[in-house]
Amino acid sequence: MKTPEVGDKNKIFHKGQVIYKEGQSSNEAYIIKQGAIGLYRLSGNKRINLGILRPGQIFGEMGVISEEKRTASAEALEYTEVIVLDQNLLHTLLLKSPRPVQIITSYLVERVRALNARVADRPCSNTFASVCSVMLLAWRAATKSTPKSEATQISTVELSKTIKEILLVSQVEIDEIFEKLAKVHIIDIVDVKGSYYRKDPLLGTMKKSSDFVKERLLTIPDADRFARVSKNMAKDQQDVCGTDMEFIDLHEFAKEIQAQPGVILKKLAYGEIPETSFFFHKASIMSYAAQKGPEFFQRAKRPRLKIEDLQSVDDIIAVDNTTLEEALSKLGFYKVSVLASLAGEEARNKIYGNLSKKIAAVVKEEVARMDGLDSGEAADIEEELLTMIKTMKGIAG
Repeated sequence: MKTPEVGDKNKIFHKGQVIYKEGQSSNEAYIIKQGAIGLYRLSGNKRINLGILRPGQIFGEMGVISEEKRTASAEALEYTEVIVLDQNLLHTLLLKSPRPVQIITSYLVERVRALNARVADRPCSNTFASVCSVMLLAWRAATKSTPKSEATQISTVELSKTIKEILLVSQVEIDEIFEKLAKVHIIDIVDVKGSYYRKDPLLGTMKKSSDFVKERLLTIPDADRFARVSKNMAKDQQDVCGTDMEFIDLHEFAKEIQAQPGVILKKLAYGEIPETSFFFHKASIMSYAAQKGPEFFQRAKRPRLKIEDLQSVDDIIAVDNTTLEEALSKLGFYKVSVLASLAGEEARNKIYGNLSKKIAAVVKEEVARMDGLDSGEAADIEEELLTMIKTMKGIAG
């Protein structure tokens, strides 16, 4: 029987492709011919990076030799080509090796098992304690800057922002910690409610909206007690150290891609971002749903935009047709084509609806021919349209 040679089978993985996941069966090992591989483990919401491997290095072999499930995940960090070593080949190579090598290999397998257990179990950071430390520092700073005649209060929004700037932690985790601290009465959180008035189009009277929470204010009644109790609570809140968050909240995502959270929400609503990319924290969202009641979720109302609040071409859905038709007529078909290409479906249809049939047909043809937009030019045209609309309404300036 002919023994298969190393190099009989190659595989290619593209950047971001997962080669195998933690917990899967170990059937193959790999030698890297070109590219780079990242090894990592997941613990809760943390991604623990274990290392980066490059050409000439082998990975996945311990699971194959020990016949145990994968203890980590492997991901291609760039275009990567590997040589596949299956279980039979590895065992054949081991059996052909000298007895001392077999003994050393067995010893190394046991050592790797022990190290993997330590990576899983060894506590090296404490998110709870770190968040409480930042809270206490922020509270003491606020206390010093608040006049003695006034009560010290901290905005939970600003406090959360400060915590996230210092620590690798999500808003979900911060809210959970706030809740735990409030339950033992070492912090107090008060909801500041607000409302607005709108004109009833039929009766002409001003109608008050439902109350909503516009701010949450936090106080620490006794800083010394807070320090003692939170320290004791932290002993039961150990977590392993992670280099990346497996999940991030909307604001962290916006910060990573240098965008505004409101724009991301619009893109999600318009179907430009797949809904499978967003997740809810179950306990928090179900609690919110219980507060609002089932009727709240049966219908969505688009907020009424004011002309001065227009920020993108998608916002022209709030512009009356007469004004929009006049503005588009001043731009010319090429600029209108750029705007239609840039706009979401609803705004694009409104553009077409405010053009003559002949011009609309020309614009649609131009849009179909456009092979990518110059972002700078598109931004200038978008700004020109919005400025023109505001000027026509006597708002620009």
